[in-house]
Amino acid sequence: MTKPLAVGVDAGLLLRDRRGIGRYARALLRAWRASFADRIELTLLVPGLLPGLRRAAFARELGGEWRVAGRDRAERLGLDLVWYPWNGMTWRTRVRSVVTLHDVWPFAAPAQDEAKRRREQHHYRMAAACADAFIAVSAFTKAEAMRLLGIGPDRITVITQGVEPLTLHAPQRRFRIAGADRFVLFVGEAEPRKDVATLVRAMSLLPPLLRRTTALVIVGRANAYPGAVGSDVAVEIMGYVSDKRLAALYEGAAVFVFPSRYEGFGLPILEAMYYGAPVIASDAASLPEAGGDAALYYPAGDAQALARMMTSVLEDDATADRLRTAGKSRAAAMTTLACAQRTLELFERVG
Repeated sequence: MTKPLAVGVDAGLLLRDRRGIGRYARALLRAWRASFADRIELTLLVPGLLPGLRRAAFARELGGEWRVAGRDRAERLGLDLVWYPWNGMTWRTRVRSVVTLHDVWPFAAPAQDEAKRRREQHHYRMAAACADAFIAVSAFTKAEAMRLLGIGPDRITVITQGVEPLTLHAPQRRFRIAGADRFVLFVGEAEPRKDVATLVRAMSLLPPLLRRTTALVIVGRANAYPGAVGSDVAVEIMGYVSDKRLAALYEGAAVFVFPSRYEGFGLPILEAMYYGAPVIASDAASLPEAGGDAALYYPAGDAQALARMMTSVLEDDATADRLRTAGKSRAAAMTTLACAQRTLELFERVG
C-alpha cells in the first residue's frame, strides 16, 4: 500500500482569517480528512512556543483531532511537502513547497508608502523566489502572477475554488429586513477595489417604488463603507456574521451583487448561487470565471447599467428564477471536493 503523502500546512492564520481565503483553506482540510485520508497525512504548522495548546481550537474549528507542530520543526517531521494557502510565504523551509495565489493585488495597485509596499509584497516575493509550484485560483490570477511576479507558466496550475454548504443545517428561516419588502446583498472585505460605492449609487438609481421598498445589506466590517452613509438608500451594515446567518442572508436575498473591480476568483458568487440567490457581478478580472453563464455582468463601475440589471431581476420573476436555476447548477458542478482532489493530485506530483 502506498504511503500517504505527508503534507505540512502553514496554519498560522487558519483560526482567525474569516475571509474567502480562510474559508478555502479550512474547506480543503476538511475535504482531505473526510475523503482522502488514505492519500494525505496532514500536520498543521504554527508559529510560536507550545503549538499543542492550539490543538483544541483547531478541533473546534475543523472537527476531529489534528496533528499540530511548530513550523520551526518542519524540516524534522519527515514531510514531503509544505502548503502555503495564504497568498505567499512569510517563512520558508527546505521542504518542497506549494503556494496558493488568490490574487496579486499588492502588485497590481502597489501602496504609495514604501514601507507598506515592501511589507505587503514581501511574502509574494519570497514565494516567487522559493516555492516549487503555485496554485492560481483562476486563469486571471495566473496571468497576473506571470505578468507582475515573473513566475513562469510551468510553475503555476489553475485550480478554481469550489463551494460547499456554509453550515450543516439549513437556515431555519429566511432573513428579512424591517421596513423593506426585499433586500440586495453584498458580501466582501473593506477595500475600495470592492467598489461598494457603485452598488450604492445603483441602488439610488432604482425606480422610486423599488428604491423605497428595497434595502441594501452589507456583510463586512462595520465602519468600512462610508459611501453608504447619508445616501437615500436603506443600508444595513452587519459586519462579520456567523456561517448560519450568512446562509440565511444568501437564501433570503432578492439579488446578490458583487461589484468588485479586481478579484482573484470571487467565492461569494458561488456561495450565493449555492443558496439560490440570483447573481449580478461586474465584468472585471476573474468574476466571469467564477459565475460563468449563470450570472449577469455589467461594465465595472457603471452604476446605471447595474441599476438596470437590478431592476430587471427585482421586477421580473422569470429572470430571477432563471438565474436561480442556472446558479444552483453551476454551484453543484464546482464543489470543494473537486477542488480538493485536483489540489491533492498536484501535491502528489510535486511531493
